[in-house]
Amino acid sequence: MNNDKKNDKKPIKQVEKSSTTNNQQIQSKLLGTNVNEINIEKFRDLKQNQNFNIQGKVNSQIVKTISNKFGLDIVFVLDLSNQKIGNIDCLTECIHLVQLNLQNNSIRYYYLYIPSDISPLKVMKDLAFLNISNNQITQLDLGELYSLQNLQAKGNFIKSVKSIEYLDRIRVLRTLYLQCPSGDQKNPICDLNNYRNVIFNTIKALQRLDGYTREQEFNTGQELQKEQVQIKIEIPNTGPWYVQQFPKVDNQSSVQLDDKGVKQSIDETKKLISNIEMKLALLN
Repeated sequence: MNNDKKNDKKPIKQVEKSSTTNNQQIQSKLLGTNVNEINIEKFRDLKQNQNFNIQGKVNSQIVKTISNKFGLDIVFVLDLSNQKIGNIDCLTECIHLVQLNLQNNSIRYYYLYIPSDISPLKVMKDLAFLNISNNQITQLDLGELYSLQNLQAKGNFIKSVKSIEYLDRIRVLRTLYLQCPSGDQKNPICDLNNYRNVIFNTIKALQRLDGYTREQEFNTGQELQKEQVQIKIEIPNTGPWYVQQFPKVDNQSSVQLDDKGVKQSIDETKKLISNIEMKLALLN
């Protein structure tokens, strides 16, 4: 009997091991690689853990792992900033991306006369927010991104108006950054004479350039800074109104209320409150 019990336990362990192996095989097929070779936990949730380093190399499998998706066509938000990436050809499969961050990489427009390294972005018809700041890009040939609303391209090598004229095809492009509002991380084009008017006239749908609207440029000719108006409000520290009108007396039976004094104090208090409200209104 004892031998029979021992024999009964062995098949159970084999079934459990076989089940685990089957699960790994299924996951490997879905991910397109051996799951044992992927540190999934390192890239599990991009929003919670961005401390990863892909050593300048990006491929379809890495994008799936980082985004925690089984297919590139269901990746909607992707952050690949600060990864020394130079080639983004694998992103051509991310056709439904809405938000993409590629800042602080090594993407350049021409490399040994090979066509644009940002050309893979042209298939992203749903892309609305794109950050390609601090790369080596010389031309923004992104006119096919018809859903693009916000483009950040600070700190690149964009020199001429011809390099950005493609953006005029995007009818919904509202915000463009070619430098910081402070003037840091600027492209060479930012040193052109009458730079802001030239950009606004080139990209007609644009409403905000480098953090400032078209109206601000037309009104001042320079980037506006909000005026800080300091209004000093002084409230006299005279104590409660009834202290002045009704001083403390020893004989409480002799105290008589003065109706006129009370009304006068109320009126003065109302005026003081009204003046304070007017000064506060100027701060808004």
